[in-house]
Amino acid sequence: MPPFLDVLLALTVVALAALALVDRQLVRACSWFVAFALGVALTWLSQGFLWLALLEVVFGAALTGSFLFYSLGVRPGAVEPRGRLSRWRDPLPLTWRRGVLRLLPAVAVVIMLVMALADFGQVPGPQRLGGLGLIFLGLWAFALHRHLLRRLLAFNVIGTGIFLILMALVRDTTPAAGHGLVITGLVVALLGTALGSLLIRRLNGLDASRGSSVTLAEQGSG
Repeated sequence: MPPFLDVLLALTVVALAALALVDRQLVRACSWFVAFALGVALTWLSQGFLWLALLEVVFGAALTGSFLFYSLGVRPGAVEPRGRLSRWRDPLPLTWRRGVLRLLPAVAVVIMLVMALADFGQVPGPQRLGGLGLIFLGLWAFALHRHLLRRLLAFNVIGTGIFLILMALVRDTTPAAGHGLVITGLVVALLGTALGSLLIRRLNGLDASRGSSVTLAEQGSG
């Protein structure tokens, strides 16, 4: 693929990740994440990693996306979910000061990664820069947001950034080992997302039940 298209694809993937992590509407944020996973699959395909592209579509877009929507209670014919943890719009306030302060640890980690790549004699290319951008965004969002679903999205974005950098490092030396590590990482990320989604759905159910009990108690006392 021409260098310009590599750069454009890397920027697109980072932009989709940013939309998934900052969009206040949770269902739309999950939709952006599915688009992000498809963009990552296109990145693998452009690098000649057909199997990784197929696995990214299945694990990253289809299955992970399904678990994320399940945690929100989104299904055909579903009504707007109830409960503090899975409202369609993130109710937790964010401030500029909090956002800037949470940038510092993410910047520190990315600087250390760039220094490590420089020590290995690796010149940052589009794929490596895209991976660094995803790690930065994921760490920042994980530190910034308190909503559990948003942290789950950040966890997946960080993992994807690590996979991109890993394959960029080993593609010319031991691509088979890189494939194995990335596939293992995709499976672990999927299992972690499944567990996190089930816990979020369970916590939401407990929260809704507690809210109903309080309402009934108030009506009874009234």
